[in-house]
Amino acid sequence: MKLAAKLIVLFIIAVTAVIVMASLLSSKQTFSNLEKRHRDISLAVNAVEESADFRDAIESNNNGFFDQMGRPISTNGTRVRWVWLGENVGSDFKPSLKNEPRLNEPSKNFSTTGTTQQGRRKYFTYLPIKVDQRRGAVEISTPLNDVDSQSRSTWLTALFTIMATGLLSIGVMLIAGVRWIASPLEALTEKMERVGQGDFSSDLKIHSKDELGQLGVAVNKMCDRLRQQQQTIESETNQRIDAMEQLRHADRLKTVGQLAAGFAHEVGTPLNVISGRAEMILASQDSNPQQLAKHASAIKDESVRISSIIQKLLDFARRSPSRQTEGDLRDVIKHSVELIRPLTEKRQINVRMELPTEPALANFDFNQMQQVLMNLIDNAVDASRESQTVDVVLKHRIAESLWVIQIVDHGSGIEASVRDEIFQPFFTTKEIGSGTGLGLSIVHGIVEEHHGTIRCDSEVDRGTTITIELPSVV
Repeated sequence: MKLAAKLIVLFIIAVTAVIVMASLLSSKQTFSNLEKRHRDISLAVNAVEESADFRDAIESNNNGFFDQMGRPISTNGTRVRWVWLGENVGSDFKPSLKNEPRLNEPSKNFSTTGTTQQGRRKYFTYLPIKVDQRRGAVEISTPLNDVDSQSRSTWLTALFTIMATGLLSIGVMLIAGVRWIASPLEALTEKMERVGQGDFSSDLKIHSKDELGQLGVAVNKMCDRLRQQQQTIESETNQRIDAMEQLRHADRLKTVGQLAAGFAHEVGTPLNVISGRAEMILASQDSNPQQLAKHASAIKDESVRISSIIQKLLDFARRSPSRQTEGDLRDVIKHSVELIRPLTEKRQINVRMELPTEPALANFDFNQMQQVLMNLIDNAVDASRESQTVDVVLKHRIAESLWVIQIVDHGSGIEASVRDEIFQPFFTTKEIGSGTGLGLSIVHGIVEEHHGTIRCDSEVDRGTTITIELPSVV
């Protein structure tokens, strides 16, 4: 509706401008015709100025001669007469205009609009002529009644036309503008708002065959394509999420396989204790209740220990949905180091933790963050030699509201030429058969999902530092 109103306003302004220009041209043309008649009479006067009749008419004060001169040229009340300038003469021979400075110029013709003593507006032309040292002039005067009347009629007609055009335009706007412009545009606006909200359903219905109708058809086609693309994107996104989850689960299972040897030793020790205690119970002849209770208690403790070890492996290997909740990063670091401890002990690598005393609160998924730490610690252990130390450091940058986790090893390091590629899928610096090249890529994806960053700093033969930055809970 606003657009239709603007178009109508522009139309009215354009029509008004045309009508005003036409009225001005009409008024100017009318006055130009009057000026032309005065010029024609002036030429006629100049033609007979030196004749004897002209001189006789002046000397005898015969204005009839001059009236006869103007009649063939003008019939709209134009009067031609002789007047004397600067002398005491009768009123019949005085100029109709008084106090006109240009009358004192002896030989300069001029035309002007003025009012007579009777209050009538006239258009005057004066032709000064000197006769025997006396100053006179031929006065040509035409009443402006007809010109003013015609001008008023023209402007009244223009005003009426403008008003009629405005009223007609308003009627057109209220009837046709709403139907042809406002309603289709309102429907288009509502449709585009729904599209902006992701709703591509309910086709737009515009029945006109003009440009707005073509725009409606184009919008419907666009929505159909967007709907198809949205479905495709959703399908591909779900497939990508499923594939990433499968890769992450496979990476966890790979780590579980690496931990199996270490856990075999962990489980073997309590199993030996259980076996020994069971043999003692069987071999005991006195059946001392206190002794039997002691053996049973030991068997129970070691069984709980085995169950705890197996449960840790199962928890780590289990596939679970991503769920970020507020938690303490110290807990996931301790759990990860404890879980990988059998593997590090088997390789005679010491893992040292530097954790703050206050809770390290952040929003994270426990299982995913554990997978990140297990992967990075495992890589650090692989890069280290016997008796070396891997440091896991947790710091808080209060000014930036970040928790910083650093996994530091003092092993072989990574060459600068490949350092920027380590987070790419299927890239690995390990020997063939020792890695898939997906671990760090998965780590990178998990960190990004937690709105964090990860980077690598390394020097050949001096070690590598992996730095993870995660937003802290304010």
